[in-house]
Formats: sequence, structure tokens, C-alpha cells
Amino acid sequence: MQANLQDVREWMEEGDRLLAQSWDYLAASEADPAQLDLARGYFSRAAHAYLAGAVDFQQGVQAAHRLGVATDDAAQLIRHLDGHLRAEAEAALGSAARRRRPQEARRAAAERAQTLAEELRERFAHAQPELFTRPLDAGFGRTDSQTWSR
Repeated sequence: MQANLQDVREWMEEGDRLLAQSWDYLAASEADPAQLDLARGYFSRAAHAYLAGAVDFQQGVQAAHRLGVATDDAAQLIRHLDGHLRAEAEAALGSAARRRRPQEARRAAAERAQTLAEELRERFAHAQPELFTRPLDAGFGRTDSQTWSR
């Protein structure tokens, strides 16, 4: 069953919205460290939206829900992808796992979630640009590496 491209684009738009919101929380975390947990949560939710959209694109309408992958476990969603999208998702997951780890565990978790969400967005936009309504250069690029230089 082929997914409706508009439904998949809605997943990707939700990912973009969550990604933008997470950057706001990340910026606010300098003044309020509690915002860091919100940023991590929103980065994770953005990654989930991108992955669920990719699963629906490849497996059909509501496939992410039918397969029971309404979890925050990115690896579980990635297992339901194939071909180029799976390779890109695995590469993004690998990049997130290799990120340098700051001393603070909360900051490290947020950094890994940020890397995964941003790389999924970037990689999927290059692999399947028709899934997105906004181009990659429309403000959804990588954040400044200075964000994590504390």
C-alpha cells in the first residue's frame, strides 16, 4: 500500500516544527538548565516524526502505527526502513552515538538527540526531497557547534 505523500509530508512538517521548538529550548537552557531536558525531548520527538514519516512512505499509510512503533526508540523505527532511507537513518544514529560526551549526562543526552534529529532531517531531505515542503536551507541546517562548547 503506497502512502499518501501529503500524509508523509505532514510527518516531516511536524518534525520540522519540533526541531525548531527544540532549538528554542536549547537556547533558553543557557539561562535555565531545566530547558535542556525540554530540548532533548523535542529533539527526540522530531527524530521520531522524521522516522515515522519515512516508515509510512515506504510501508504505506499509518504503517508506523500498525507496526506498533509509536515508541521513542529510534532503532526500532529504523528496523522498519529499507534501502537508502534505512542506510541514511543508520548513519544518523551512528553519528549521534559517536558525539563527544560532555561531563554532564543531561547535556550529553540532549546533544545525541539533537544530532540524530538534525542528521535525519538533513539526510532524508537529500535522499527523498519530495517528502519535505521546505528546502533544507530554509533554516533547518545544523546548529552552531558553539552551542555545546561549555
